[in-house]
Amino acid sequence: MANSVYVHFEDLSRPLLLNNCSELIDHFPLVFPGWEIDTKSSPGQLPIITINLDKEGSYRLEAEWLKKTASYRDEVDTLCALVAKVVKARTLEDMNLLCLHGAAVKINSTLIIFPNKYRAGKSVLATCLAAAGYQVYSDDVLPISLETGEGVAPSIAPRLRAPYPDNLDAQTRQFIESRVALKGERYHYLDLTPDLLAPRDKRAPIGAFVFLEREEGVRPELRAISESDVLRQVVWQNFAREIDAHSILGRLGKVVSQAQSFTLRYDRADAAVELLGKHFHRQDSTDERLALRTLELQNTDLGSNDVPAGYLLRRKGISEIKSDSEAFLADTTGSAIHHLNPVGSAIWSLLAQPITIEQIIELLLVAFPDVEANQVEADVRKLIKSLKAKNLLLVGRARSKSEDPPRVNRT
Repeated sequence: MANSVYVHFEDLSRPLLLNNCSELIDHFPLVFPGWEIDTKSSPGQLPIITINLDKEGSYRLEAEWLKKTASYRDEVDTLCALVAKVVKARTLEDMNLLCLHGAAVKINSTLIIFPNKYRAGKSVLATCLAAAGYQVYSDDVLPISLETGEGVAPSIAPRLRAPYPDNLDAQTRQFIESRVALKGERYHYLDLTPDLLAPRDKRAPIGAFVFLEREEGVRPELRAISESDVLRQVVWQNFAREIDAHSILGRLGKVVSQAQSFTLRYDRADAAVELLGKHFHRQDSTDERLALRTLELQNTDLGSNDVPAGYLLRRKGISEIKSDSEAFLADTTGSAIHHLNPVGSAIWSLLAQPITIEQIIELLLVAFPDVEANQVEADVRKLIKSLKAKNLLLVGRARSKSEDPPRVNRT
């Protein structure tokens, strides 16, 4: 095809193919600072990502894991989509990396992750922290080493959605405007100096998770939150789906338990930066946090197929983490992670020994005498049905007359 260019990224074994849009390469040094990128022919090698510029002026992006082609009219929007696909491709090839949606900034000695979803203000806050002199590891996606639990800087330029917030202070606005190097209809890419953007593959222990809550007119406030709240959110925001769920759950459990956990309520980003700087200035080292207990990943050793009729039992080979009376389970296939609230976690504990649904209901009625019996029964049956559907339970087989029901010790 005319004007076809193969682009090879460091750490990717297969190339990016650009058809009729080789001009995108001119922006790669800005968008991917610190990456080794070159162009060379790749005879017989299938590209992992392809971008075609069609006759109507649309950039059509394809990747082998995408169900349909994505189309963009704006050049910068296309680059934004490409960044996400390159990160995804890297996780497909490096099975030692998890990836979380979120910004990450090192404040003094503490690497802080802001694991929020789309348009939560994390990129603006990360940029404001850079304006205050703190080093940005990521403004959108942070790889995490599965082996060590450290955050790994991807060295991707931060981007901001236009227009910027109205309440940015003059100094921050000047900082941003002086560093905007590429403007699109919706997004602007910033060119940060090496001291403000962590170099590629630089690593640091994760010291804190901070979830953002924007509310007009409020003074900035950090509120501690539970480990289970954090674990529940970071599990869903990890997108290394090809990695075994037991490994993901074990590593994220340890990372969360070794870090501080907060919600940050704020209105003005500059005031939030000041509060974060003061709070984490007192954290001279993460060593004290790293010495704390970890959320241990336990494996279900029970699970004989010899479960009498009418009885239920946990399936063997399920990994479990308990935190704040909640439970997180990795199923036997290693392909999914499941969350149980405190009541579900209590029922899961009962299922460590053979037990019937009726016995579970009876025990919960004793434990929760103020709850209507009909509600308890409905909730139990709904949960058991869900656990069965997820293949987390063994269901008793038919027994012969000579078999006695098991003795269940409830002491």
